[in-house]
Amino acid sequence: MTRRTLVAAVMGCVVLAAASCAGPERPTATTDGKGAASTSASPVPSATATPTVDDAAARERMTAAATGRDAPGPEGLLVAAESTGGALFVWESSDGRFCHGTATGVGVTSVACFTRPHTPQVGKEPRLVPLVRMMATGWNVVFGAEHETVESVTCDGVPVRVKDVGVMADGRRSVHAVEFPDLTLGTVSVRVRRGSRVVTETLALETFAKKDDARFASCGEPTS
Repeated sequence: MTRRTLVAAVMGCVVLAAASCAGPERPTATTDGKGAASTSASPVPSATATPTVDDAAARERMTAAATGRDAPGPEGLLVAAESTGGALFVWESSDGRFCHGTATGVGVTSVACFTRPHTPQVGKEPRLVPLVRMMATGWNVVFGAEHETVESVTCDGVPVRVKDVGVMADGRRSVHAVEFPDLTLGTVSVRVRRGSRVVTETLALETFAKKDDARFASCGEPTS
């Protein structure tokens, strides 16, 4: 199996099982086009600004796809990532369930939500909460921070751009996103502030790859 074929297979699996690291979901998907995965070997995203898909059109498609009990609550859709090919959105339903979805320029949409209200629940201690790991505009990892403030993310000491997506859970969870050009294995280091203390936590970029898989870019330590 070639590297491109394997990435495409992983992409299809993860899109439908999206955020499986965080708990059970009920994913649904509709498609009327085809997407392609990037094959760049670099684990560090480019700092160059990239033209993006029309935001209004992507939001319209996403709003049309996320309906019923999976429709966005009062805070609406939050953009976790965007590119010329489409956008990755996250939101909370009116009953507090975390959802995410993608909308592309050719009309492909996907939606996935947790099944239980107020999921994932906010913990009592400071922590990072993995929310989404999937191929959307690149290899996208969305995570929450509870009772702490994210200051920076690094891959083997190299800074990674962090997008501050917004807040959820009545303001008790800040949501952030990082992106890599292609499937990237291992872990990144997340520097967080807890009051007057600064500590470094580890965030897994995926949970399914075999240890030391040299076919893909990687950061930090293997996850398996």
